[in-house]
Amino acid sequence: HPSTRQSTVMVKANKMAPIPDGKYSFLLALLSAHSLVGGYYAATRPEGAGWRFFSWHPMLMMVGMVGMMGAAALTKKRGGYTNTKLHGTMAIVGMVLAGCGLYVIYQNKERMGKSHFTTTHSWTGLAAFGGCTLPAIAGLVFLHPDFGIDKQNQLYRKVHKYGGRILLILAWTTTLSGLKTMIGDDTKTLILFAAPMVAVAPLTLM
Repeated sequence: HPSTRQSTVMVKANKMAPIPDGKYSFLLALLSAHSLVGGYYAATRPEGAGWRFFSWHPMLMMVGMVGMMGAAALTKKRGGYTNTKLHGTMAIVGMVLAGCGLYVIYQNKERMGKSHFTTTHSWTGLAAFGGCTLPAIAGLVFLHPDFGIDKQNQLYRKVHKYGGRILLILAWTTTLSGLKTMIGDDTKTLILFAAPMVAVAPLTLM
Protein backbone atom coordinates (compact mmCIF):
# COMPACT_ATOMS: atom_id res chain seq x y z
CA HIS A 1 0.00 0.00 0.00
CA PRO A 2 1.44 3.42 -0.97
CA SER A 3 0.70 5.07 2.38
CA THR A 4 2.36 2.19 4.27
CA ARG A 5 5.47 2.42 2.07
CA GLN A 6 5.57 6.19 2.56
CA SER A 7 5.34 5.79 6.35
CA THR A 8 8.15 3.22 6.30
CA VAL A 9 10.36 5.57 4.28
CA MET A 10 9.64 8.43 6.71
CA VAL A 11 10.53 6.29 9.72
CA LYS A 12 13.82 5.24 8.10
CA ALA A 13 14.60 8.85 7.22
CA ASN A 14 13.98 9.96 10.80
CA LYS A 15 16.31 7.26 12.12
CA MET A 16 19.04 8.37 9.71
CA ALA A 17 18.62 12.10 10.43
CA PRO A 18 21.45 13.60 12.51
CA ILE A 19 20.67 14.50 16.11
CA PRO A 20 19.88 18.24 16.33
CA ASP A 21 22.51 20.39 18.07
CA GLY A 22 20.31 21.23 21.05
CA LYS A 23 19.37 17.63 21.76
CA TYR A 24 22.96 16.47 21.26
CA SER A 25 24.27 19.09 23.71
CA PHE A 26 21.65 18.17 26.31
CA LEU A 27 22.32 14.42 26.09
CA LEU A 28 26.08 14.98 26.13
CA ALA A 29 25.78 17.17 29.23
CA LEU A 30 23.58 14.58 30.94
CA LEU A 31 26.02 11.76 30.20
CA SER A 32 28.98 13.84 31.37
CA ALA A 33 27.28 15.01 34.56
CA HIS A 34 26.09 11.53 35.47
CA SER A 35 29.48 9.95 34.85
CA LEU A 36 31.18 12.51 37.10
CA VAL A 37 28.58 12.96 39.84
CA GLY A 38 27.44 9.34 39.77
CA GLY A 39 31.04 8.19 39.59
CA TYR A 40 32.01 10.25 42.64
CA TYR A 41 28.95 9.08 44.55
CA ALA A 42 29.76 5.43 43.87
CA ALA A 43 33.43 6.05 44.62
CA THR A 44 32.67 7.29 48.14
CA ARG A 45 30.27 4.50 49.15
CA PRO A 46 29.53 3.05 51.64
CA GLU A 47 28.43 6.15 53.52
CA GLY A 48 31.37 7.69 55.34
CA ALA A 49 34.01 5.67 53.49
CA GLY A 50 35.42 8.75 51.76
CA TRP A 51 37.91 8.72 48.92
CA ARG A 52 40.51 5.92 48.90
CA PHE A 53 42.51 3.97 46.33
CA PHE A 54 39.49 1.78 45.47
CA SER A 55 37.49 4.92 44.63
CA TRP A 56 39.36 5.28 41.36
CA HIS A 57 37.71 2.07 40.13
CA PRO A 58 34.07 3.22 40.00
CA MET A 59 35.09 6.75 39.03
CA LEU A 60 37.18 5.66 36.06
CA MET A 61 34.67 3.04 34.95
CA MET A 62 31.82 5.57 35.04
CA VAL A 63 33.75 8.27 33.18
CA GLY A 64 35.12 5.73 30.69
CA MET A 65 32.11 3.54 29.96
CA VAL A 66 29.22 5.93 30.62
CA GLY A 67 30.74 9.33 29.90
CA MET A 68 33.21 8.78 27.07
CA MET A 69 31.78 5.65 25.48
CA GLY A 70 28.26 7.03 25.73
CA ALA A 71 29.41 10.27 24.13
CA ALA A 72 31.14 8.26 21.40
CA ALA A 73 27.93 6.41 20.52
CA LEU A 74 25.94 9.64 20.64
CA THR A 75 28.44 11.52 18.46
CA LYS A 76 28.47 8.78 15.80
CA LYS A 77 24.70 9.25 15.39
CA ARG A 78 25.37 12.80 14.18
CA GLY A 79 26.98 11.31 11.08
CA GLY A 80 29.70 12.65 8.83
CA TYR A 81 33.46 12.33 8.51
CA THR A 82 34.45 14.54 11.46
CA ASN A 83 31.95 13.01 13.86
CA THR A 84 33.01 9.51 12.86
CA LYS A 85 36.64 10.30 13.71
CA LEU A 86 35.57 12.01 16.94
CA HIS A 87 33.52 8.92 17.79
CA GLY A 88 36.60 6.74 17.46
CA THR A 89 38.75 9.06 19.55
CA MET A 90 36.15 9.23 22.33
CA ALA A 91 35.75 5.46 22.32
CA ILE A 92 39.50 4.86 22.60
CA VAL A 93 39.80 7.36 25.48
CA GLY A 94 36.87 5.63 27.17
CA MET A 95 38.55 2.25 26.79
CA VAL A 96 41.81 3.56 28.25
CA LEU A 97 40.00 5.04 31.27
CA ALA A 98 38.03 1.83 31.81
CA GLY A 99 41.25 -0.18 31.51
CA CYS A 100 42.78 1.98 34.25
CA GLY A 101 39.66 1.30 36.33
CA LEU A 102 40.18 -2.44 35.92
CA TYR A 103 43.82 -2.07 36.93
CA VAL A 104 42.77 -0.26 40.11
CA ILE A 105 40.34 -2.96 41.22
CA TYR A 106 42.88 -5.67 40.42
CA GLN A 107 45.56 -3.95 42.49
CA ASN A 108 43.09 -3.21 45.28
CA LYS A 109 42.21 -6.89 45.61
CA GLU A 110 45.87 -7.84 45.50
CA ARG A 111 46.62 -5.45 48.36
CA MET A 112 43.76 -6.86 50.41
CA GLY A 113 44.59 -10.48 49.61
CA LYS A 114 41.19 -11.12 48.03
CA SER A 115 40.38 -13.45 45.15
CA HIS A 116 39.60 -12.05 41.73
CA PHE A 117 36.42 -12.51 39.69
CA THR A 118 34.22 -13.98 42.39
CA THR A 119 31.02 -12.01 41.63
CA THR A 120 28.62 -11.59 38.74
CA HIS A 121 29.54 -7.89 38.71
CA SER A 122 33.21 -8.67 38.10
CA TRP A 123 32.47 -11.08 35.27
CA THR A 124 29.98 -8.82 33.48
CA GLY A 125 32.43 -5.94 33.82
CA LEU A 126 35.22 -8.01 32.32
CA ALA A 127 32.92 -9.21 29.54
CA ALA A 128 31.84 -5.65 28.71
CA PHE A 129 35.40 -4.32 28.65
CA GLY A 130 36.84 -7.32 26.81
CA GLY A 131 33.96 -7.27 24.36
CA CYS A 132 34.38 -3.57 23.64
CA THR A 133 37.97 -4.12 22.53
CA LEU A 134 36.72 -6.10 19.53
CA PRO A 135 34.53 -3.34 18.02
CA ALA A 136 37.32 -0.88 18.80
CA ILE A 137 39.91 -2.90 16.87
CA ALA A 138 37.47 -3.65 14.04
CA GLY A 139 36.52 0.01 13.82
CA LEU A 140 40.14 1.10 13.65
CA VAL A 141 41.31 -1.52 11.17
CA PHE A 142 38.28 -1.95 8.93
CA LEU A 143 36.05 1.13 9.29
CA HIS A 144 38.29 4.13 9.92
CA PRO A 145 37.23 6.82 7.39
CA ASP A 146 40.85 7.53 6.39
CA PHE A 147 42.57 4.15 6.26
CA GLY A 148 39.95 1.47 7.00
CA ILE A 149 40.64 -1.49 4.74
CA ASP A 150 36.94 -2.28 4.21
CA LYS A 151 35.08 0.82 5.39
CA GLN A 152 32.16 0.38 2.98
CA ASN A 153 31.37 -3.16 4.14
CA GLN A 154 27.79 -2.96 5.44
CA LEU A 155 28.02 -6.20 7.41
CA TYR A 156 31.06 -4.99 9.35
CA ARG A 157 29.34 -1.66 9.98
CA LYS A 158 26.19 -3.31 11.35
CA VAL A 159 28.10 -5.72 13.59
CA HIS A 160 30.24 -2.84 14.88
CA LYS A 161 27.19 -0.66 15.48
CA TYR A 162 24.86 -3.10 17.18
CA GLY A 163 27.55 -5.15 18.91
CA GLY A 164 28.97 -2.00 20.46
CA ARG A 165 25.55 -0.86 21.65
CA ILE A 166 24.78 -4.22 23.27
CA LEU A 167 28.12 -4.15 25.08
CA LEU A 168 27.47 -0.61 26.31
CA ILE A 169 24.11 -1.66 27.71
CA LEU A 170 25.93 -4.47 29.53
CA ALA A 171 28.55 -2.01 30.81
CA TRP A 172 25.94 0.47 32.04
CA THR A 173 24.03 -2.31 33.78
CA THR A 174 27.26 -3.42 35.42
CA THR A 175 27.80 0.05 36.93
CA LEU A 176 24.41 -0.32 38.61
CA SER A 177 25.26 -3.76 39.99
CA GLY A 178 28.55 -2.37 41.29
CA LEU A 179 26.74 0.34 43.24
CA LYS A 180 24.35 -2.26 44.62
CA THR A 181 27.25 -4.22 46.11
CA MET A 182 28.22 -1.12 48.10
CA ILE A 183 24.84 0.24 49.22
CA GLY A 184 22.75 -2.93 49.36
CA ASP A 185 19.04 -2.94 48.54
CA ASP A 186 18.53 0.82 48.65
CA THR A 187 15.94 0.76 45.88
CA LYS A 188 15.33 4.52 45.78
CA THR A 189 19.03 5.32 45.34
CA LEU A 190 19.49 2.61 42.74
CA ILE A 191 16.55 3.96 40.72
CA LEU A 192 17.89 7.52 40.92
CA PHE A 193 21.34 6.29 39.84
CA ALA A 194 19.91 4.37 36.89
CA ALA A 195 17.49 7.11 35.79
CA PRO A 196 19.92 9.20 33.68
CA MET A 197 21.17 6.13 31.81
CA VAL A 198 17.62 4.91 31.21
CA ALA A 199 16.67 8.37 29.95
CA VAL A 200 19.51 8.69 27.43
CA ALA A 201 19.66 5.04 26.31
CA PRO A 202 16.81 5.18 23.72
CA LEU A 203 18.35 8.25 22.05
CA THR A 204 21.97 7.15 22.39
CA LEU A 205 22.02 3.37 22.01
CA MET A 206 18.92 2.56 19.96
